[in-house]
Amino acid sequence: MDLTLTQSQSLSPAMQTSLHLLQLNNMQLRNYVCDLMLRNPVVELDCPKIEYESSPFDQRKPSSVTHNENQHPQDFRDEILADKADEVSALHDLYLQSASMNLSIHDSRIMKYLIESLDNNGFLTESCLDIAKTLGVSTEDILRCKDLLQSMEPAGIGAIDLKDCLLLQIKRIAPEDTVAPQIIHTFLEQMAKKQYAAISKALCVPKADVIEACDRIRSLNPKPLNGLSGEIVTHYIIPDFYIFTENKQLSCTINDYFLPKITVSPMYQQLLSNNDISPADKEYILKNYKEANDINSYIAYRKSTLQRVVEYVLHVQADFFLHGPGHQTAMTNKEIAQALSLHESTISRAVSGKFFECKWGVFPLKSLFSHSLNQEDENGNAVNSAYILQKLQELVSSEPTGSAYSDQQLADLLRENGIQIARRTVAKYRQKLGIPSASRRNAKYT
Repeated sequence: MDLTLTQSQSLSPAMQTSLHLLQLNNMQLRNYVCDLMLRNPVVELDCPKIEYESSPFDQRKPSSVTHNENQHPQDFRDEILADKADEVSALHDLYLQSASMNLSIHDSRIMKYLIESLDNNGFLTESCLDIAKTLGVSTEDILRCKDLLQSMEPAGIGAIDLKDCLLLQIKRIAPEDTVAPQIIHTFLEQMAKKQYAAISKALCVPKADVIEACDRIRSLNPKPLNGLSGEIVTHYIIPDFYIFTENKQLSCTINDYFLPKITVSPMYQQLLSNNDISPADKEYILKNYKEANDINSYIAYRKSTLQRVVEYVLHVQADFFLHGPGHQTAMTNKEIAQALSLHESTISRAVSGKFFECKWGVFPLKSLFSHSLNQEDENGNAVNSAYILQKLQELVSSEPTGSAYSDQQLADLLRENGIQIARRTVAKYRQKLGIPSASRRNAKYT
């Protein structure tokens, strides 16, 4: 039997908790502390009231909209209900579209039923025969109104399933495409696995045509209503930091005023001084005391680490904060870790999920991180991914109406500006910006 000596390193539970707290944003940390109070009996929280406070960058003035004093209160109610319908229901737009079709009373009744039968994705899963029986009308009437529903926006509405939804969209945006419908009918699973050669062989078409068709299919919306047939849930972002600029000097304030302060219940301190308490109870109280003190220490470490990281970011990205988006400097986790003598994973956790607000708006902290491509544009500016994203956005915004640039054309235009990247890289950045393909951008004007 051979003996071997190995060395391994693992994080202690205390270190794991500390790193976990570092990764939380302020709202997540608040929830963590509230959960701590529920499971640790010695913990008490001094919770400040969370009331609405306008952002220090909010320069909006009170609304100047005035109402006619003679307007009837019912009119105000109707306006509010109309606005509410716009906000909470994507079906409202479908009702407006159906109203513009000048349908008969008979067909309007059917159309209303069809719209109300859509699921959260925009699919009509109830069969036409069942709907006809429910309404006491012919199946032909249902099919005719269903075709009208499927002609509405967004494309794919009223489909019976995913394949039908994709086919409706392809038919509308690229009616000349004969490859994509075949892939949707039979080869969606192979497309997901990127088995382009197998699809090409089965359909007897060039592989390039298959790839182009698959890209077009991926650009489609598999859920036309995106779950908006009910109430819209709005997710709010509370900045973790405020970045201020005064006389070209930058400063950072951590937005943690609403975080509860952890204190220890005096009742348990009195119990510890009681000689009648059992050793097991005393050990239990002391254990919870230690956890409360440790969490306070971890939160203090978190705050100091975040402050150090953000102050370094202010130093490196001064041009961004002073002059706005498009003036970012290449910056990586490794660079900050070396400058602050921290581990690279610590920096990654510190910036993860954090947002900052400055005079230019609210941004994810990670958006300031990018690698330099060791290139310079025609004006001598260093090229990084953030710079390329900005230039790509500018090119797409300025393209001729109905003549969108292809990815290759965008690559050529960027090359003219001194940015050397491949067509596939352009496609990757375009998708990151949420910009549709050229064919889909052109389809908006057809």
